[in-house]
Amino acid sequence: MNSVRRTLLRLAAGLGLGLSASRASAQEVISIEVRDRGLVGRFYTLPGTRSRPGVLMLNGSDGGLPAEKDARDLAASGYPTLALAYFQDWSGRPAGLPSSLNEIPLEYLLRGLDWLRARREVGPVAVMGQSRGGELALLLGALRPDVSAVIAFSPSSRVWNGLPPMGAPPSAPRPAWTLKGKPVAFQVAAAAAGTSMRQWFERATPLEVAVIPVERTRGPVLLVSSRADTIWPATVYADEIEARLKSRKFRYPVVNLQFDAASHLLMGPGPGITRMEIPGGGFSFDFGGNALGTERARDAGWAATKSLLDRLARHR
Repeated sequence: MNSVRRTLLRLAAGLGLGLSASRASAQEVISIEVRDRGLVGRFYTLPGTRSRPGVLMLNGSDGGLPAEKDARDLAASGYPTLALAYFQDWSGRPAGLPSSLNEIPLEYLLRGLDWLRARREVGPVAVMGQSRGGELALLLGALRPDVSAVIAFSPSSRVWNGLPPMGAPPSAPRPAWTLKGKPVAFQVAAAAAGTSMRQWFERATPLEVAVIPVERTRGPVLLVSSRADTIWPATVYADEIEARLKSRKFRYPVVNLQFDAASHLLMGPGPGITRMEIPGGGFSFDFGGNALGTERARDAGWAATKSLLDRLARHR
């Protein structure tokens, strides 16, 4: 593990990022259940924290709450974190949320931002998400000028259609997100028998109306992706985001980290998942990459995340 850490230090130094060390143990972190104005989440912070960079943390198409260990790790490093669920996971939890990723009101996420910003522990706020949660984080950064940074793992440069509930019969595509009661413009993945999930996205004709206006973001952007991603071409999307920002003379830092042998699931430090069996579903997901490549990518992405949050603390 020491050799891995030395490698990460060299990588981070080469990127001008640094490697943040935890300031406390995860056991010292306070966890607070959030059930306020319809919000469903958990808030993690250290006792006595004041005006530190806060994180709104979002899962992807797996739904449910983001991993507690990852949220605790951020809080232990001095970054109070709201892990917010916005629809249910495959087991139907948490209760009280939509059962699938369809027509999720962005106002719900904006309330989450308001809740986090109102905490005395929190100063500037970063939005972090993975996969569809990365798409969502980029959308929120474009919508809200008080979002100070966006961190997107395996991101998309575009807005995609919603997802039917697990096991439901095929139906007409629905929007994933709404704003003021109206669908947010989206494009549809070209699902077809005999093709991989990644091909569904690669075969879809790009629609300009579905492109996320990332240039409206008012702070740095961190993108973390893998060329071995089998779910969607996240590195292509990350390059599209970076190119769009450069073409519009974006004035904030943009870091586009890409890896060759890592999974689609990159949010959080340490070992990650490359393959998942769906309990009772009779099928599995292959997320790409291998165990070693995934762990190295996750550790490097997490180091870059903490460095970005350190930068927010220094320059707010």
